[in-house]
Amino acid sequence: MNILLIEDDAILSDTICQSLKPVRCVQCNSLSGAFDQTEEQWDVILLDLNLPDGSGMQFLQILLEISDVPVIIISSRDSNQEIIAGYTAQADDYLVKPFGLDILRAKTDRILFRTHTLRKSGCILVADKGLLVGDNDRSITLSPTETAILSCLFSRSLSHYSDLIRHIYTRTGKEATVRTVSTRISELKRKLVDISLSIIGNASSGYSVKRDL
Repeated sequence: MNILLIEDDAILSDTICQSLKPVRCVQCNSLSGAFDQTEEQWDVILLDLNLPDGSGMQFLQILLEISDVPVIIISSRDSNQEIIAGYTAQADDYLVKPFGLDILRAKTDRILFRTHTLRKSGCILVADKGLLVGDNDRSITLSPTETAILSCLFSRSLSHYSDLIRHIYTRTGKEATVRTVSTRISELKRKLVDISLSIIGNASSGYSVKRDL
């Protein structure tokens, strides 16, 4: 997953990118630099409005003519008029500075979860529809908790219980226990057989997904 952060405050920019790990976060500190990045494939763009060489709103208006990438505005402009203008310009969300990094992470994760189609092992996970499509043209339906678990497994090489529990809470808003995760993984193992995938590993070493040959 790739996030473009357009922010001219270097300290804030570094702090935000650190908080978004392990997601790849590319930093850009100007309007001209932002335009240079438009040909790249981004999953979310975090956009400051007050840039040294122009307005982030100008970038947003041009961007949406060529892309449907989700955009979260991060700005110190806090009047109702300016916030409404951001939504009117089709920003997906608007965060007024200063904001909590945990709130930004939750909003970013939610957008990634809702809109991003994860591809791995020849399969497609359509997260917002709870659907996993295999390369054998078969598909399985998933509960929100199962979708959260697979989203986590697909996003990293190894996932431990702590990762899975956090992912479930972020995606569904529900508290999960080790027992919940263990039960759901057992159920997923049975489902994934139909599309030639397996969940391997254990509680101590972590879990991952592999394609059955």
